[in-house]
Amino acid sequence: MLLAMDIGGTNIRYHLIDSKNQENILSQIEDTQTTAIIALIEDIISRYHIQRIAIAYAGQVDNGVILSSPNIKVEEPYIAKYFADHHNIPLHIENDLKSAALAEYEFWGCSGTMVVASIGTGFGAAIVEGGKLIRGSHNLAGEIGHIPFRYSEIPCGCGNHYCVEASTSGRALEKWIEYHSLPIHNDPLQNLQTINDPRADTILDNFHEGLIYAIATTISLLNPEIVVLGGGVIHKNRYLLELLEGQIDKYTLATSLKKTKIVLSELEDAPFRGTLFLAD
Repeated sequence: MLLAMDIGGTNIRYHLIDSKNQENILSQIEDTQTTAIIALIEDIISRYHIQRIAIAYAGQVDNGVILSSPNIKVEEPYIAKYFADHHNIPLHIENDLKSAALAEYEFWGCSGTMVVASIGTGFGAAIVEGGKLIRGSHNLAGEIGHIPFRYSEIPCGCGNHYCVEASTSGRALEKWIEYHSLPIHNDPLQNLQTINDPRADTILDNFHEGLIYAIATTISLLNPEIVVLGGGVIHKNRYLLELLEGQIDKYTLATSLKKTKIVLSELEDAPFRGTLFLAD
């Protein structure tokens, strides 16, 4: 049986998959900030016959080791080694966007270069070319949220003050709304547009500009066939695709943009779907 997990900044979603027929046996959700990953997996394998584990993780991962995460406190970095040593169970762990990108690449039938960009708690991206992930020297390629943008009084989760993620991410919206004591408690992008306050306008402008700037820069650098936009913030605010398409040309190399298609993800649970490729 396969244990497939999607560990995000807010929730841990996990599924038990029958390896023979790919049937989903069980699905559960836990709170990321209050759940110890190793203890959770130990509990699961004490009750089920788990043969393989595949994890999509919202952070930087290299060769089975969790390097860092801007939105999750990393207390168990050598998780793959732990389960190999203590249970002889192979554990494959990959950055969640890289995992999702494998699923998106198959879904869209892409044969060239694809960029999958996601705005949820943070702002990340992954690159697939010819069906294979572009990893970089330490599996850190695609950190779109840490492109230098503009100075932010509130630092990014990584500690820097110039990251685009400090302006363009779900966590950034929460922090800026709290910083200015604005009366908004949910659906921040939608509600920021309804209040007559110049501080709300600034938060919106920085978010929009950061999105356009980051995607435009990525297109100019990589010349992808398709850019897939996903993540909770994108899916709740689908107007962002139209905004991007209308303004991206002010930053992008025109010849790169001409043949690049920008689309919204149509997959549910793309990081989880990608774990099935990790486990092959």
